[in-house]
Amino acid sequence: MILHKVLILSLLLFSILSMEAQDERPNIVLIMADDLGYSDIGCYGGEIETPNIDSLANEGIRFTQFMNATKCAASRASLLTGLYPIESGSNGEPTQMINSITVAELLKKAGYRTLMTGKWHAKETPPKRGFDRFFGSINGSFDYFKPKPHQIYMIDKEKVSSYIPENPNDFYTTDAFTDKAIDYLNEYKHEGKPFFLYVAYNAPHFPLQAWPKDIEKYRGKYSKGWDEIRKERFNRQIKMGLVKLDWKLSQRDEEVPSWDDFTRKDDADLTMATYAGMVDRMDQNIGKILKKLDDLGIADNTLVLFLSDNGACAEGEMWDGENPINKPGARSSQAKLGVEWANASNTPYRKFKRYMYNGGQLTPLIARWPKGIESKGDITFELGHLVDIMPTIAELAKIEYPAGSSWEVVPEKNLLTNWDIQPLSGKSLLPIFNGQKAVKRDYFLGYFQGARMIIRDSLKLVSDGSDGTIQHLYDYPWELYNLNNDATEINNLAWQFPDLIDSLDLVYRQWIDQTHELTGIKNHIWFQHRLTKEQQIAANELEKDPQMQKLLAERREIGLSIVNQLNLLNIKMKRGLGMKKVPMSYFGLVEEGRQFTEKDEELKKQYLLWDQNIARSEKYCKNKGQVFAKVWEVQERTRPHVPASEVY
Repeated sequence: MILHKVLILSLLLFSILSMEAQDERPNIVLIMADDLGYSDIGCYGGEIETPNIDSLANEGIRFTQFMNATKCAASRASLLTGLYPIESGSNGEPTQMINSITVAELLKKAGYRTLMTGKWHAKETPPKRGFDRFFGSINGSFDYFKPKPHQIYMIDKEKVSSYIPENPNDFYTTDAFTDKAIDYLNEYKHEGKPFFLYVAYNAPHFPLQAWPKDIEKYRGKYSKGWDEIRKERFNRQIKMGLVKLDWKLSQRDEEVPSWDDFTRKDDADLTMATYAGMVDRMDQNIGKILKKLDDLGIADNTLVLFLSDNGACAEGEMWDGENPINKPGARSSQAKLGVEWANASNTPYRKFKRYMYNGGQLTPLIARWPKGIESKGDITFELGHLVDIMPTIAELAKIEYPAGSSWEVVPEKNLLTNWDIQPLSGKSLLPIFNGQKAVKRDYFLGYFQGARMIIRDSLKLVSDGSDGTIQHLYDYPWELYNLNNDATEINNLAWQFPDLIDSLDLVYRQWIDQTHELTGIKNHIWFQHRLTKEQQIAANELEKDPQMQKLLAERREIGLSIVNQLNLLNIKMKRGLGMKKVPMSYFGLVEEGRQFTEKDEELKKQYLLWDQNIARSEKYCKNKGQVFAKVWEVQERTRPHVPASEVY
């Protein structure tokens, strides 16, 4: 009860602080695309027709170096909380957003009407976390034309499985989310209070489903292939001033064949034409929202933000041209964009969604606010991040963020009910909106399932991390890039500046330790940014050491016996690594199976032998010297995360 009273007093305080200027506070419309590539829209170099989004750019400001959190749920956590994902408890999958309040909760208590349509993709629900009204799906991926039974929709506070639209033949999620958003604007137009409208489209996230007329508009335009599309987009970006003259176009991804060598050209053209149609349809609907703002006479004092949650997605393969059910565009298709077109979508950058390279973590960001942003068509190279959205909104709405206060949420099974609100990790973007330098900060930070990133000034340390799979006995090393002259991350400077890498690596590890104290997520469990020369010599020696070979051979025999026993017991457990679920090595299977030792005495005996072998191996390495002990420690951290193909 005391905690509740403190909470109410805190909320009243920061609500009252905003009252004086309440009539002048802007409305806020936040529009988020899903898996949109950096260069897909017209004002970022794309050939897809997006006149409405382009108009926002012409009337506002474009960011060239605005970062996301590389994945759907993680980015949404940052957007809504102003914290990096792992600071609010998100390490990939949808989670409860803790250690913070959401931007909707902040604005609602300060007198805003809070409205949302579209994709939620977090634990709890929008109404529980501050939204007055909500229509959309709480899932991460869902069909456009016909909702499936397992795809959960919500109408305000009511969850609906097997959602049946009022007009099934006309239903398309992008259209439906827009129509409901416009309904909300009409419903509250005479309320006399500012509003926050969050429209989270699922377009152009797979499955690739689009209206036939939208596909037909682009059919044949991609027959020139991804190599030529990348070049054309890059040239347009240079002319627009979106890239600096000394930046180079990144190489075609190593997984992508040259267009000349690719045989299924018509299938590829259909795939990208469908994707383009989905983006085009989203732009058409954004135009409807902008028109409604004009019709209501409120566009002048409405901040409109447009961005994407991450780079284009290379998950899964492009349609194989054989299974007609998955043909791109079909109402039931589950087609994906594929690595080939995703590489083109993220021009000029490397890699894709899930990666901390710029192809995964840079998004278009456009801000238009006629009354508050003087810039008209400006482009900024100032760095920004999703964590900056919350402090930006708090400042323009004249709200004091309640860091240090306690926060309570409605109890829900297996979820926390209260926590202390942590300070925001982001900085307000308002100075940039007005042509000034960004607010100074020490670092930008990022983590997602093994991928890591830290930026100080213009220097970026980044590590691949693959898709959460460690594919070597040592994890991916840090790479170093100067973003001023190499934002496409081509020239790795890591080995030229080992001391700099060591100092930034220390800062990064300290941050990881701090987030672990907040959330329990121990993200650098296997991190070793690189082996020193001395450690590499020791590792080579251990590899050839007869005693170590004997101990590892014995361990392998025990490990395979444990795996066989787990199979005999028909125990269901995780057996794959990473997004592609590559088979685990016996090291990983043994670690996963340890939780089942109480089920079987023979299994318990085998684990005892396993642990004894580890103890002897560790003792042997320690006796050889400190450097050997360190190498052993690194190897032990990585072994459970190594695919079966990497282990003898």
